[in-house]
Amino acid sequence: MAVSKREILDALKAVKEPELKQNIVDLGMVKAVEIAGPHARVTIALPTANLPMKDKLKNNVKETVKGIGGIEDVKVVVTPMTSEQRARILGQAPSEMEGMKGVKKVIAIASGKGGVGKTTVTVNLAIALSLQGHSVGILDADMHGPDIPIMLGIKERPVGSRGMLLPIEKYGLKIMSTGILAGQGDPIVWRGPLVNKAIKEFLGHVLWGNLDFLLVDLPPGTGDAPLTISTVVPLDGVLIVTTPQKVALADVRRSIGLFRGHDIPIIGIVENMSFLRLPGDPDGKVMDIFGSGGGEKIAKAFKLPLLGRIPLDPAIRSGGDTGRPVTLEANSEAVDVFKDIASRLVTYCSGPPAKGESS
Repeated sequence: MAVSKREILDALKAVKEPELKQNIVDLGMVKAVEIAGPHARVTIALPTANLPMKDKLKNNVKETVKGIGGIEDVKVVVTPMTSEQRARILGQAPSEMEGMKGVKKVIAIASGKGGVGKTTVTVNLAIALSLQGHSVGILDADMHGPDIPIMLGIKERPVGSRGMLLPIEKYGLKIMSTGILAGQGDPIVWRGPLVNKAIKEFLGHVLWGNLDFLLVDLPPGTGDAPLTISTVVPLDGVLIVTTPQKVALADVRRSIGLFRGHDIPIIGIVENMSFLRLPGDPDGKVMDIFGSGGGEKIAKAFKLPLLGRIPLDPAIRSGGDTGRPVTLEANSEAVDVFKDIASRLVTYCSGPPAKGESS
């Protein structure tokens, strides 16, 4: 007689979440149970990507299901919970992540080193996604150097509604940044706890509405903001931005280590300022201002895809300075690269492998 889904769920009530000491079925952690003859696949939603004793929990699930007569093989898949699920399971106030409930995918844009053009990549990628028909928001999580408002030409300040902030809308994007809230040129002198609190407020108490993508522009390095994002938000992935030179690549390794240490999937590497195509050269020759091959080298070393090589283009700089990003303009080599990266991101987010999947 074939094993039923109900039998497996009943058996899994014996498995307890290691921190909360309650069974994973009643907590709503069992996301799916699939049965094919003697084979079973169980998907478990974790409250946090770096759940203590995650491996022990997976093993308990596997051994419990294998103990059911008629089941010979068990595959256990883990995936992060949504913000609402996590708020419920951890006993947080329902409004803790109220603003995020309509956000489908959260993608962080990170770099190990400053000055590699991470914010430039963020704004142009957001516009490229929007031009492809997706609803997109940007959270500027670089609290000490919030440049998103400058690059998008934003001068107005957000207004509140029922205890929530309404994001500024520009070029079809929804944007929130400390640079919008602070006065122009005013220093933002915040220590770690304030940075963490501000990021949580921006995530949960901004009315983002229904978004296909929320891009989070992280500060460089592996400090408070990246750590907060990686532990508070169920990230769907991270894009790592680098330039070709050796010093940038050394810092990229640390950034990759941070996110992999929290079991957050890295979507791929973007090499910015990759080369300069010599103007007027009939053969289209290029000059490698910052060296060459660095992005490809780091991608191969970590078995990650190189998503794109963005050329040095004066129009990119001009677009950032004037508040009208280059991706809004007519096609160019750089614009085509941004659009291709956007397409690859959409493909990644819409298909397998499943987020956090392991067996």
